[in-house]
Amino acid sequence: MMDKNTLLAVVLSVIVITIGFSVQSTFFPPEQPRPQQDQTAVVPAESAEEETAPETAVTGVRQVANIKRVDSATVNEETVLIETNIFQATFSNRGGVLTSLKLKEHEDNGKPLEMIYTGESNETAFNLHFGGPDREAVDDLFRVVRLDGSSVRFEGDFTYRDDNGNNVPFTLQKTYTFKPDDYLFELDISIINSINDIPRLENDGFAYTLSYGPQIGPEFSSLGGRQEYRRFYQYDGSKRHTVKIDKDTQYSTTNERYVWAAIAGKYFTVIAVPGAASYSTTYSSRPIPGLEDTAKIHFSRPVIKSSRNTDTFRFYFGPKTARILDKYNEAEKNGFNMQDLDLDEVIDQGRILGWLENILKFILLTFYKVIPNYGVAIILLTIFIKIVLFPFTHKSYESTSKMQSIGPKINELREKYKDNPNKMNAEMAAMYKREGINPMGGCLPILFQMPIFIALYGLLNKHFDLRGAVFIEGWITDLSSPETIFTLPFTIPILGWSEIHLLPFLFVGTQLWSSKQMSAGSMASNNQMKMMTYLMPIMFFFILYDMPSGLLLYWTVTNLLTTVQQLFITRHQKTHPKGA
Repeated sequence: MMDKNTLLAVVLSVIVITIGFSVQSTFFPPEQPRPQQDQTAVVPAESAEEETAPETAVTGVRQVANIKRVDSATVNEETVLIETNIFQATFSNRGGVLTSLKLKEHEDNGKPLEMIYTGESNETAFNLHFGGPDREAVDDLFRVVRLDGSSVRFEGDFTYRDDNGNNVPFTLQKTYTFKPDDYLFELDISIINSINDIPRLENDGFAYTLSYGPQIGPEFSSLGGRQEYRRFYQYDGSKRHTVKIDKDTQYSTTNERYVWAAIAGKYFTVIAVPGAASYSTTYSSRPIPGLEDTAKIHFSRPVIKSSRNTDTFRFYFGPKTARILDKYNEAEKNGFNMQDLDLDEVIDQGRILGWLENILKFILLTFYKVIPNYGVAIILLTIFIKIVLFPFTHKSYESTSKMQSIGPKINELREKYKDNPNKMNAEMAAMYKREGINPMGGCLPILFQMPIFIALYGLLNKHFDLRGAVFIEGWITDLSSPETIFTLPFTIPILGWSEIHLLPFLFVGTQLWSSKQMSAGSMASNNQMKMMTYLMPIMFFFILYDMPSGLLLYWTVTNLLTTVQQLFITRHQKTHPKGA
């Protein structure tokens, strides 16, 4: 999906390219949302009084006065490990929370990728709050019940105060269930009253809130949009919607029903599929101590009206790849018999040119099957596109060369009829007709190529398989990120660069060479063309400096092929002046 800034950059690039007769385009990826903070501890009834619920959620941490933990002091703190073919999961019985979830098949800095990103904060995932999301999270010690090698239950005994002031007991259970080969797992929240009375768990209009946070992995230094970002999505069964976070409050709450809600990064995502209850869902980007960029989802459950209640949540933690996400559209392909979830809708794809992006992906994967190196596959794809676009680019460059060849004659007409614009335009039109030149012939063919460049940008900027893909060992070791040849012992002021990348220099060098060849013959008399030839590539150098190496590889090879093509056309026209 392309935002307004990206679209504007594309349009401006088209204008720049057309004026300068150079085939380049530059775009800018998404923005990011960021989420909120949950605290700890359910406080005994004697320690605080009930407060009035605020009109908005996630406004601050408040205690619950009518709920009390019974036997926390008799339970020892414990860490629980569960390992499947997919996950390495670590739990704490303090709150029954998930403290770490690593993806064994994917790496981040040479280690299994951590999906519970906490930064320097002490927060954990799947905290439970009695009441709304601004209530304190339960951090009491739970009993651990190991159901089997892939399931664990955390349970604790609490009391709530009834209308007569009596403390009535109930049990809270959090049960996690994994399957050997699934990126999906289940979390059951059970509230059981042993005396068949309906627990009056109602604070802020909710029985409880389940929170995911504080952030999803992989580790990042910043969420600038190019290398990594965070977005909130909701899918209603027919269409995916982007959740907009209020800039002032830094959260957004909805009571609409949906199939799933997601926090999406560039390559990985967490998708929550809640149960049948009508949850109020709060998306939050509020910073917490130790983590400025957060991404949280809170599921607030309506008041429970039965003595025994179990809510089932399902969570997908994994890559944004269709071949994995599609498993949850057919029951027989996953361990939880889930179907028609359409989790693949979380994948960001150009809404207008998505079909073209898919075609280019198919061609890229075909080349990769022949030569299993994505760097080589990108080069072959570049050559293939150059061949397909040859009729357009050839006509464009040919027309440009013809315009340059009659440049002296045009300058003579401008000088001769500088006081008579109408006569000058008439004489120039007559000259174009005699020479068989269309003044727009160098511009229009380039415009026809722009959809391919836009689709290629989308493909090479976020294709999952490029993550960690090596082109040249020791140099370009990850086509989804910038390559580095030298790390500076300092950060360059203003620019914020601390690493030296070689590909941007190769790009600007080949771009200058290509632009010079395309403008040859008019440089001496056209100062504007001089500026376009030298300043525009330099400007693009700074814009593209931190772009993924796969993109810069494509553009650099494109520049080389364009230069070769222009040299051939120029030489042909010198030996065949009347050639078509």
